[in-house]
Amino acid sequence: MNVLADTVALPSGREERWKYTPVAEIAAALRASIPAPIAASVSRSLVDDLAGDLGCPRLVFVNGVHAPVLSDEAPSGITIEPGPPAAALVVERDVEVVMPIHVVHVSAPGDLRGLSRPRLVIDVAAGGRISVIETYCGRPAPAFTDASTTIRVGLAGHIDHVRLQWEAADAIHLGRTLVEQAAASSTHLTSVTVGSDIARHQIDVRLRGVDARVALDGLYLPTGQQRHDNVVVVDHAASGGTSTQCFKGVVDGGARGSFSGHVIVRPGTVGNDAQQTNRNLLLSPRAEADTRPWLEIFADDVRCTHGVTVGRLDDDALFYLRSRGIPIAQSRGLLVSGFIAEIVDAITHAPVREWVAAEVARRALEVPR
Repeated sequence: MNVLADTVALPSGREERWKYTPVAEIAAALRASIPAPIAASVSRSLVDDLAGDLGCPRLVFVNGVHAPVLSDEAPSGITIEPGPPAAALVVERDVEVVMPIHVVHVSAPGDLRGLSRPRLVIDVAAGGRISVIETYCGRPAPAFTDASTTIRVGLAGHIDHVRLQWEAADAIHLGRTLVEQAAASSTHLTSVTVGSDIARHQIDVRLRGVDARVALDGLYLPTGQQRHDNVVVVDHAASGGTSTQCFKGVVDGGARGSFSGHVIVRPGTVGNDAQQTNRNLLLSPRAEADTRPWLEIFADDVRCTHGVTVGRLDDDALFYLRSRGIPIAQSRGLLVSGFIAEIVDAITHAPVREWVAAEVARRALEVPR
Protein backbone atom coordinates (compact mmCIF):
# COMPACT_ATOMS: atom_id res chain seq x y z
CA MET A 1 0.00 0.00 0.00
CA ASN A 2 1.17 3.53 -0.76
CA VAL A 3 2.44 5.16 2.44
CA LEU A 4 0.59 8.33 1.41
CA ALA A 5 -2.65 6.63 2.40
CA ASP A 6 -1.82 7.51 6.01
CA THR A 7 -1.77 11.26 5.29
CA VAL A 8 -5.53 11.49 4.76
CA ALA A 9 -7.82 10.22 7.52
CA LEU A 10 -10.42 8.24 5.63
CA PRO A 11 -13.28 6.61 7.56
CA SER A 12 -14.23 2.97 7.67
CA GLY A 13 -17.42 3.64 5.73
CA ARG A 14 -19.98 3.66 8.54
CA GLU A 15 -19.48 7.22 9.81
CA GLU A 16 -22.64 9.27 9.33
CA ARG A 17 -20.78 12.33 8.05
CA TRP A 18 -19.30 10.28 5.20
CA LYS A 19 -22.57 8.62 4.22
CA TYR A 20 -22.79 10.24 0.79
CA THR A 21 -19.07 10.25 -0.02
CA PRO A 22 -17.67 7.52 -2.33
CA VAL A 23 -15.01 6.49 0.17
CA ALA A 24 -13.89 3.36 -1.71
CA GLU A 25 -13.14 5.34 -4.88
CA ILE A 26 -11.26 7.97 -2.92
CA ALA A 27 -9.18 5.33 -1.13
CA ALA A 28 -8.29 3.64 -4.42
CA ALA A 29 -7.25 6.96 -5.96
CA LEU A 30 -5.19 7.79 -2.89
CA ARG A 31 -3.30 4.50 -3.09
CA ALA A 32 -2.49 5.26 -6.71
CA SER A 33 -1.30 8.81 -5.98
CA ILE A 34 2.26 10.06 -5.74
CA PRO A 35 3.54 13.32 -4.23
CA ALA A 36 2.87 16.20 -6.59
CA PRO A 37 6.08 17.81 -7.92
CA ILE A 38 7.40 20.58 -5.68
CA ALA A 39 9.06 22.57 -8.45
CA ALA A 40 6.17 22.52 -10.94
CA SER A 41 6.37 25.30 -13.52
CA VAL A 42 3.37 27.63 -13.37
CA SER A 43 3.21 31.06 -14.99
CA ARG A 44 1.40 34.15 -13.76
CA SER A 45 -0.74 34.13 -16.90
CA LEU A 46 -1.86 30.57 -16.12
CA VAL A 47 -2.86 31.65 -12.61
CA ASP A 48 -4.82 34.53 -14.14
CA ASP A 49 -6.63 32.11 -16.44
CA LEU A 50 -7.40 29.59 -13.70
CA ALA A 51 -8.19 31.85 -10.75
CA GLY A 52 -8.83 35.27 -12.28
CA ASP A 53 -7.22 38.61 -11.59
CA LEU A 54 -9.52 40.09 -8.95
CA GLY A 55 -7.53 43.29 -8.55
CA CYS A 56 -6.35 42.49 -5.03
CA PRO A 57 -3.12 41.13 -3.49
CA ARG A 58 -2.58 37.49 -4.34
CA LEU A 59 -0.83 34.72 -2.43
CA VAL A 60 -0.14 31.72 -4.67
CA PHE A 61 0.68 28.13 -3.78
CA VAL A 62 1.55 25.44 -6.30
CA ASN A 63 0.98 21.86 -5.13
CA GLY A 64 0.75 23.17 -1.58
CA VAL A 65 4.08 25.05 -1.69
CA HIS A 66 4.35 28.84 -1.59
CA ALA A 67 5.34 30.40 -4.93
CA PRO A 68 6.91 33.81 -4.10
CA VAL A 69 7.46 34.78 -7.73
CA LEU A 70 3.70 34.49 -8.34
CA SER A 71 2.67 36.22 -5.10
CA ASP A 72 2.21 39.87 -4.14
CA GLU A 73 3.28 41.79 -1.04
CA ALA A 74 0.99 41.84 1.96
CA PRO A 75 -0.96 45.05 2.64
CA SER A 76 -0.38 47.06 5.80
CA GLY A 77 -1.72 45.52 9.00
CA ILE A 78 -1.42 41.91 7.91
CA THR A 79 1.44 39.44 8.23
CA ILE A 80 1.85 36.57 5.78
CA GLU A 81 3.88 33.56 6.86
CA PRO A 82 4.21 31.14 3.90
CA GLY A 83 4.95 28.06 6.01
CA PRO A 84 5.51 25.12 6.08
CA PRO A 85 3.76 23.27 7.58
CA ALA A 86 0.92 25.77 7.12
CA ALA A 87 0.74 29.21 5.58
CA ALA A 88 -0.60 31.87 7.94
CA LEU A 89 -2.41 35.17 7.47
CA VAL A 90 -2.33 37.17 10.69
CA VAL A 91 -4.48 40.29 11.08
CA GLU A 92 -3.30 42.60 13.85
CA ARG A 93 -5.53 43.88 16.65
CA ASP A 94 -8.14 46.48 15.60
CA VAL A 95 -6.83 46.53 12.02
CA GLU A 96 -9.27 46.59 9.12
CA VAL A 97 -7.71 45.20 5.95
CA VAL A 98 -9.69 47.07 3.31
CA MET A 99 -8.49 45.15 0.25
CA PRO A 100 -9.35 41.44 0.09
CA ILE A 101 -6.55 38.86 0.00
CA HIS A 102 -6.73 36.26 -2.76
CA VAL A 103 -5.16 32.93 -1.81
CA VAL A 104 -4.76 30.67 -4.85
CA HIS A 105 -3.98 26.95 -4.62
CA VAL A 106 -2.90 25.56 -7.98
CA SER A 107 -2.72 21.81 -8.63
CA ALA A 108 -0.05 21.02 -11.20
CA PRO A 109 0.46 17.24 -11.16
CA GLY A 110 2.71 15.28 -13.46
CA ASP A 111 1.80 12.26 -15.57
CA LEU A 112 0.35 10.36 -12.59
CA ARG A 113 -2.21 11.53 -10.04
CA GLY A 114 -0.33 13.96 -7.82
CA LEU A 115 -1.20 14.46 -4.14
CA SER A 116 -0.90 17.94 -2.62
CA ARG A 117 -1.82 19.03 0.90
CA PRO A 118 -2.34 22.83 1.08
CA ARG A 119 -2.67 24.17 4.62
CA LEU A 120 -3.80 27.68 5.58
CA VAL A 121 -4.35 29.34 8.96
CA ILE A 122 -6.13 32.71 9.23
CA ASP A 123 -5.81 34.48 12.58
CA VAL A 124 -7.94 37.59 13.08
CA ALA A 125 -7.03 39.36 16.31
CA ALA A 126 -9.55 41.19 18.49
CA GLY A 127 -11.30 43.92 16.53
CA GLY A 128 -9.65 42.93 13.24
CA ARG A 129 -11.50 42.71 9.92
CA ILE A 130 -10.50 41.00 6.69
CA SER A 131 -11.88 39.48 3.49
CA VAL A 132 -10.20 36.39 2.05
CA ILE A 133 -10.91 34.65 -1.24
CA GLU A 134 -9.50 31.13 -1.38
CA THR A 135 -9.45 29.51 -4.81
CA TYR A 136 -8.62 25.88 -5.64
CA CYS A 137 -7.87 25.36 -9.32
CA GLY A 138 -5.57 23.28 -11.48
CA ARG A 139 -4.33 22.08 -14.80
CA PRO A 140 -6.48 19.56 -16.70
CA ALA A 141 -4.78 16.49 -15.25
CA PRO A 142 -5.52 13.96 -12.48
CA ALA A 143 -4.87 15.43 -9.06
CA PHE A 144 -5.66 14.64 -5.44
CA THR A 145 -6.05 17.65 -3.14
CA ASP A 146 -6.23 17.19 0.63
CA ALA A 147 -6.89 20.76 1.82
CA SER A 148 -7.33 22.30 5.25
CA THR A 149 -8.10 25.87 6.33
CA THR A 150 -8.30 26.99 9.95
CA ILE A 151 -9.92 30.33 10.78
CA ARG A 152 -9.67 31.86 14.25
CA VAL A 153 -11.58 35.06 14.94
CA GLY A 154 -10.89 37.04 18.11
CA LEU A 155 -13.13 39.25 20.25
CA ALA A 156 -15.40 41.37 18.02
CA GLY A 157 -13.37 40.41 14.95
CA HIS A 158 -14.85 39.76 11.52
CA ILE A 159 -13.97 37.79 8.40
CA ASP A 160 -15.58 37.35 5.01
CA HIS A 161 -14.28 34.12 3.50
CA VAL A 162 -15.16 32.95 -0.02
CA ARG A 163 -13.99 29.47 -0.97
CA LEU A 164 -14.02 28.64 -4.68
CA GLN A 165 -13.30 25.09 -5.83
CA TRP A 166 -13.09 24.50 -9.57
CA GLU A 167 -10.27 22.06 -10.01
CA ALA A 168 -9.93 19.90 -13.12
CA ALA A 169 -12.73 17.53 -14.09
CA ASP A 170 -10.65 14.43 -13.27
CA ALA A 171 -9.41 15.70 -9.89
CA ILE A 172 -10.40 14.54 -6.41
CA HIS A 173 -10.79 17.19 -3.73
CA LEU A 174 -11.13 16.68 0.03
CA GLY A 175 -11.37 19.92 1.97
CA ARG A 176 -12.03 20.99 5.53
CA THR A 177 -12.63 24.48 6.91
CA LEU A 178 -12.43 24.82 10.70
CA VAL A 179 -13.73 28.02 12.30
CA GLU A 180 -13.33 29.04 15.96
CA GLN A 181 -14.99 32.26 17.11
CA ALA A 182 -14.62 34.35 20.26
CA ALA A 183 -17.28 36.56 21.84
CA ALA A 184 -19.09 39.11 19.63
CA SER A 185 -17.19 37.94 16.55
CA SER A 186 -18.81 37.47 13.16
CA THR A 187 -18.00 35.30 10.16
CA HIS A 188 -19.50 35.01 6.69
CA LEU A 189 -18.39 31.97 4.71
CA THR A 190 -19.38 31.25 1.12
CA SER A 191 -18.48 27.89 -0.44
CA VAL A 192 -18.79 27.38 -4.21
CA THR A 193 -18.08 23.90 -5.61
CA VAL A 194 -18.02 23.36 -9.36
CA GLY A 195 -14.93 21.31 -10.22
CA SER A 196 -13.49 17.84 -9.51
CA ASP A 197 -14.90 14.42 -10.27
CA ILE A 198 -15.29 13.81 -6.53
CA ALA A 199 -15.39 16.77 -4.15
CA ARG A 200 -16.08 16.87 -0.44
CA HIS A 201 -16.00 19.98 1.74
CA GLN A 202 -16.55 19.81 5.48
CA ILE A 203 -17.13 22.99 7.49
CA ASP A 204 -16.80 22.82 11.27
CA VAL A 205 -17.76 25.95 13.21
CA ARG A 206 -17.46 26.35 16.97
CA LEU A 207 -19.00 29.45 18.55
CA ARG A 208 -16.92 29.60 21.73
CA GLY A 209 -17.82 33.12 22.92
CA VAL A 210 -21.15 34.77 23.75
CA ASP A 211 -22.99 36.62 20.98
CA ALA A 212 -20.87 35.12 18.19
CA ARG A 213 -22.46 35.09 14.74
CA VAL A 214 -21.82 32.98 11.65
CA ALA A 215 -23.48 32.94 8.23
CA LEU A 216 -22.71 29.98 5.98
CA ASP A 217 -23.70 30.08 2.31
CA GLY A 218 -23.00 27.30 -0.17
CA LEU A 219 -23.46 26.46 -3.81
CA TYR A 220 -22.67 23.16 -5.53
CA LEU A 221 -23.25 22.41 -9.21
CA PRO A 222 -22.25 18.86 -10.15
CA THR A 223 -22.90 17.69 -13.69
CA GLY A 224 -21.98 14.68 -15.80
CA GLN A 225 -20.93 12.00 -13.30
CA GLN A 226 -19.54 14.35 -10.63
CA ARG A 227 -20.16 13.78 -6.91
CA HIS A 228 -20.22 16.82 -4.62
CA ASP A 229 -20.62 16.33 -0.87
CA ASN A 230 -21.10 19.17 1.63
CA VAL A 231 -20.92 18.56 5.37
CA VAL A 232 -21.58 21.36 7.88
CA VAL A 233 -21.37 21.26 11.68
CA VAL A 234 -22.14 24.34 13.79
CA ASP A 235 -21.52 23.98 17.52
CA HIS A 236 -23.22 26.60 19.73
CA ALA A 237 -20.91 26.24 22.72
CA ALA A 238 -21.80 29.61 24.27
CA SER A 239 -24.93 31.69 24.79
CA GLY A 240 -26.47 34.25 22.44
CA GLY A 241 -25.02 32.74 19.28
CA THR A 242 -26.58 33.11 15.85
CA SER A 243 -25.97 30.80 12.91
CA THR A 244 -27.51 30.53 9.46
CA GLN A 245 -26.91 27.90 6.81
CA CYS A 246 -28.17 28.42 3.27
CA PHE A 247 -26.93 25.84 0.75
CA LYS A 248 -28.22 25.36 -2.77
CA GLY A 249 -27.47 22.57 -5.21
CA VAL A 250 -28.03 22.39 -8.95
CA VAL A 251 -27.53 18.81 -10.16
CA ASP A 252 -27.46 17.79 -13.81
CA GLY A 253 -26.72 14.72 -15.92
CA GLY A 254 -26.04 11.63 -13.84
CA ALA A 255 -24.39 13.64 -11.06
CA ARG A 256 -25.03 13.50 -7.34
CA GLY A 257 -25.04 16.37 -4.86
CA SER A 258 -25.45 16.04 -1.12
CA PHE A 259 -25.74 18.20 1.97
CA SER A 260 -25.50 17.18 5.63
CA GLY A 261 -26.13 19.98 8.11
CA HIS A 262 -25.62 19.46 11.84
CA VAL A 263 -26.45 22.01 14.54
CA ILE A 264 -25.47 21.42 18.17
CA VAL A 265 -26.73 23.60 21.02
CA ARG A 266 -24.82 22.80 24.20
CA PRO A 267 -26.44 22.41 27.63
CA GLY A 268 -26.30 25.43 29.89
CA THR A 269 -26.52 27.92 27.02
CA VAL A 270 -29.36 30.38 26.44
CA GLY A 271 -30.60 32.57 23.61
CA ASN A 272 -29.08 30.69 20.69
CA ASP A 273 -30.65 31.04 17.24
CA ALA A 274 -29.89 28.57 14.43
CA GLN A 275 -31.45 28.46 10.97
CA GLN A 276 -30.69 25.85 8.33
CA THR A 277 -31.88 25.73 4.71
CA ASN A 278 -31.00 23.41 1.83
CA ARG A 279 -32.61 23.72 -1.61
CA ASN A 280 -31.85 21.42 -4.54
CA LEU A 281 -32.72 21.71 -8.22
CA LEU A 282 -32.54 18.61 -10.42
CA LEU A 283 -32.05 19.29 -14.14
CA SER A 284 -32.06 15.67 -15.30
CA PRO A 285 -34.12 12.54 -14.54
CA ARG A 286 -30.81 10.82 -13.65
CA ALA A 287 -29.61 13.54 -11.28
CA GLU A 288 -29.67 12.80 -7.54
CA ALA A 289 -29.72 15.05 -4.49
CA ASP A 290 -29.40 13.90 -0.88
CA THR A 291 -30.10 16.17 2.07
CA ARG A 292 -29.91 15.50 5.78
CA PRO A 293 -30.67 18.20 8.38
CA TRP A 294 -29.76 17.30 11.93
CA LEU A 295 -30.47 19.33 15.07
CA GLU A 296 -29.12 18.35 18.51
CA ILE A 297 -30.57 20.70 21.10
CA PHE A 298 -29.60 20.27 24.73
CA ALA A 299 -31.02 23.58 26.03
CA ASP A 300 -34.50 25.07 26.36
CA ASP A 301 -34.10 28.76 25.52
CA VAL A 302 -33.35 28.35 21.79
CA ARG A 303 -34.77 29.10 18.36
CA CYS A 304 -33.81 26.48 15.77
CA THR A 305 -35.40 25.88 12.36
CA HIS A 306 -34.58 23.86 9.28
CA GLY A 307 -36.06 23.35 5.83
CA VAL A 308 -35.09 21.28 2.79
CA THR A 309 -36.46 20.86 -0.73
CA VAL A 310 -35.61 18.81 -3.79
CA GLY A 311 -37.37 19.67 -7.06
CA ARG A 312 -37.03 20.34 -10.74
CA LEU A 313 -37.38 23.41 -12.95
CA ASP A 314 -40.81 25.01 -12.89
CA ASP A 315 -42.59 23.79 -16.06
CA ASP A 316 -44.85 26.85 -16.17
CA ALA A 317 -41.92 29.25 -15.93
CA LEU A 318 -40.02 27.29 -18.58
CA PHE A 319 -43.06 27.32 -20.87
CA TYR A 320 -43.48 31.07 -20.36
CA LEU A 321 -39.89 31.74 -21.46
CA ARG A 322 -40.14 29.34 -24.41
CA SER A 323 -43.39 30.98 -25.56
CA ARG A 324 -41.50 34.28 -25.81
CA GLY A 325 -39.05 32.79 -28.26
CA ILE A 326 -36.22 32.12 -25.79
CA PRO A 327 -34.32 28.90 -26.68
CA ILE A 328 -34.55 25.99 -24.27
CA ALA A 329 -30.90 26.16 -23.16
CA GLN A 330 -31.11 29.89 -22.48
CA SER A 331 -34.44 29.47 -20.68
CA ARG A 332 -32.96 26.83 -18.40
CA GLY A 333 -29.95 29.04 -17.76
CA LEU A 334 -32.14 31.99 -16.77
CA LEU A 335 -34.12 29.90 -14.30
CA VAL A 336 -31.02 28.35 -12.79
CA SER A 337 -29.36 31.78 -12.52
CA GLY A 338 -32.38 33.02 -10.61
CA PHE A 339 -32.23 30.00 -8.32
CA ILE A 340 -28.59 30.53 -7.35
CA ALA A 341 -28.69 34.35 -7.26
CA GLU A 342 -29.34 34.40 -3.50
CA ILE A 343 -25.94 32.80 -2.84
CA VAL A 344 -23.92 34.73 -5.42
CA ASP A 345 -25.46 38.11 -4.59
CA ALA A 346 -24.51 37.71 -0.91
CA ILE A 347 -20.79 37.92 -1.77
CA THR A 348 -19.89 41.39 -0.57
CA HIS A 349 -16.85 42.24 -2.72
CA ALA A 350 -18.15 43.30 -6.15
CA PRO A 351 -15.23 42.05 -8.33
CA VAL A 352 -15.38 38.66 -6.60
CA ARG A 353 -19.15 38.50 -6.95
CA GLU A 354 -18.96 39.30 -10.67
CA TRP A 355 -16.14 36.80 -11.24
CA VAL A 356 -18.02 34.03 -9.45
CA ALA A 357 -21.23 34.73 -11.37
CA ALA A 358 -19.39 34.65 -14.69
CA GLU A 359 -17.38 31.55 -13.86
CA VAL A 360 -20.37 29.62 -12.55
CA ALA A 361 -22.22 30.43 -15.77
CA ARG A 362 -19.25 29.47 -17.93
CA ARG A 363 -18.29 26.31 -16.10
CA ALA A 364 -21.67 24.93 -15.08
CA LEU A 365 -24.67 26.55 -16.69
CA GLU A 366 -23.43 26.36 -20.27
CA VAL A 367 -22.31 22.73 -20.21
CA PRO A 368 -23.91 20.87 -23.16
CA ARG A 369 -26.63 18.50 -21.99
